[in-house]
Amino acid sequence: MVVKPHRQRQGWRGRAQVLLAAWVALLSFLPRWAPAQKPSRDDVQAAYLYNFGKFVRWPESRGLGPMLVCVAGQDPLGQTIGKLVDGEQINGRPIEERNLDRPEGVGACSILFVSSTAHGQEDSFLEAAEGKPILTVGDSADFLARGGMIQFVLVEDHVRFSVNLEAVNRHRVVLSSELLKVAVTVTGKPGTGGGR
Repeated sequence: MVVKPHRQRQGWRGRAQVLLAAWVALLSFLPRWAPAQKPSRDDVQAAYLYNFGKFVRWPESRGLGPMLVCVAGQDPLGQTIGKLVDGEQINGRPIEERNLDRPEGVGACSILFVSSTAHGQEDSFLEAAEGKPILTVGDSADFLARGGMIQFVLVEDHVRFSVNLEAVNRHRVVLSSELLKVAVTVTGKPGTGGGR
């Protein structure tokens, strides 16, 4: 298992591109808020979820139909994502948001956000996604240890993320090296999935 801290990584251009893409999406959403209002944690996480779709490659069989961003449980993040992705596309695929109350609907998702507010159902949602080409993202403190791929973390009051490549490899998706360069930590090694 390899752990690479963010400050030891190189490639400032790649980091800047990913962060810029996240902030451009977030800034396009800002006019809907009060001018003096600082974006909330949910707003920033929603912008990241939208932009993750630009830096992930799914198997060709997943390239048909809309890209579905699912939110497990009744998390308010789903409303924010819904507003952010309305009318947007990634690689010619329209993006849609869906809230899931139960794990049975996970199979249609391209990206699955499992909130820490899923009230004991986090493992059920992750089990339903296991082995499927679904990018799993969460915000609970042990999300990567539970088998998730990307975990949101707070670093100096800023939302950032860590990556578990072992989980990425099991799900047969490929994360862009540009995305990995921006992660606070990356555990595991790229395989046939992993990084490109």
